[in-house]
Amino acid sequence: MTEQLTIVMVAMHTSPLAQPGQGDAGGLNVYVSNLSQALISQGHQVLAFTRKTSGPEIPVVIDAATGSQVIPLAAGGYKLPKEALSSLTTQFAQMMVKEVKNRAKHRVVLHSHYWLSGLAAIEAAQGLQAPVIHTMHTLGAAKNSSAPGSEPAYRVERENYIAAKVSVLTANTAAERQELIQHTGVAPHRVVVVPPGVDHHIFTSHGPTVWPGRQAQMGPRVLFAGRMQPFKGPHVLVEALADLRRRGHASLPTVHFTGAVSGQKDYNVHAQAYLLGVARYCSFSRPVSPTVLASYMRAADVVAVPSVSESFGLVAIEAQACGTAVLAHRAGGLTTAVADQRTGELLNSLAPEAWADALESVMLQPATWRTYGDAAVHHAATFSWTGMAQNMLQLYRTAARGRTRCD
Repeated sequence: MTEQLTIVMVAMHTSPLAQPGQGDAGGLNVYVSNLSQALISQGHQVLAFTRKTSGPEIPVVIDAATGSQVIPLAAGGYKLPKEALSSLTTQFAQMMVKEVKNRAKHRVVLHSHYWLSGLAAIEAAQGLQAPVIHTMHTLGAAKNSSAPGSEPAYRVERENYIAAKVSVLTANTAAERQELIQHTGVAPHRVVVVPPGVDHHIFTSHGPTVWPGRQAQMGPRVLFAGRMQPFKGPHVLVEALADLRRRGHASLPTVHFTGAVSGQKDYNVHAQAYLLGVARYCSFSRPVSPTVLASYMRAADVVAVPSVSESFGLVAIEAQACGTAVLAHRAGGLTTAVADQRTGELLNSLAPEAWADALESVMLQPATWRTYGDAAVHHAATFSWTGMAQNMLQLYRTAARGRTRCD
């Protein structure tokens, strides 16, 4: 019989149970939650650790049969910005070691997510005599190469440290693997590509269709789903609409933004739409559940992903599973998530004029974009959380048999 494992998911700065699209919750949360469920379905125990952010938070049993739980740890004050958490990784690690020793049923493997969790996992590995598999999700040096000065030097230094210490780094795509090798100096054989998945029970081309935005008279419907922050680029769509308006089109696309402001409190896409004279083509809503998001995606003519970069771009693959074409920036994992000129289009620039040109194409060539949507379903079908979990288990078992690099 195959040995069962206890996989310790370390997500220090954001809970797997948090609503994606607000605060610090996004693709990482979707990744950890869905991978955990896929591992649990194969009989493994998952202990997911996050930092406690309010008094009432208690451990949540997510599967009684395997003893799987999400466990918040009271490291530091409740309401702390992400930037303040690096000083708490040792305390978090010490608390995590105690909890794992009390709760683990099988041999332990740590899988950490984001650099803060990587630091905590490396420290915890000493007390648990367990290997660490780490997923960066975003890389400070890569973000700085796209948007200079956006990440501090200490983050870059610590990510290099994590790359040197853990047993294995995982990358979502071959492009991310090259980024990790280039920016951290990690040996190529220690970086393994394991693409994320998509929940095909929820994100499917068959199901309810709900458009939450303004009703377009003639123009196409464009959906943006994600955190409202400069790095995700929702302002690019507003500026593109303004450019289209200046071109004199009688009707314009309607764009719906679903997500919450994250990070910069003065980042106000709604106000920008008014200032640029395109507010009547824009609408906004809070983040929604995956089931509701899927209904929005099915109703859209195109889902737009104008991010500066993405390690993968889960929203893009979820949209394609719903049969909707994707318009995205040619950056990071989006070059894998979207098959250019087959399931959507990738743009080399974030300039509003380039995005206006692409939206003009959606307006003037609707048949082409419907064809993209049809092909998108087949492309998305190649990604699954079950398949990802099987690939991860191979890494976990190999690392568990070997000597951890964290000593």
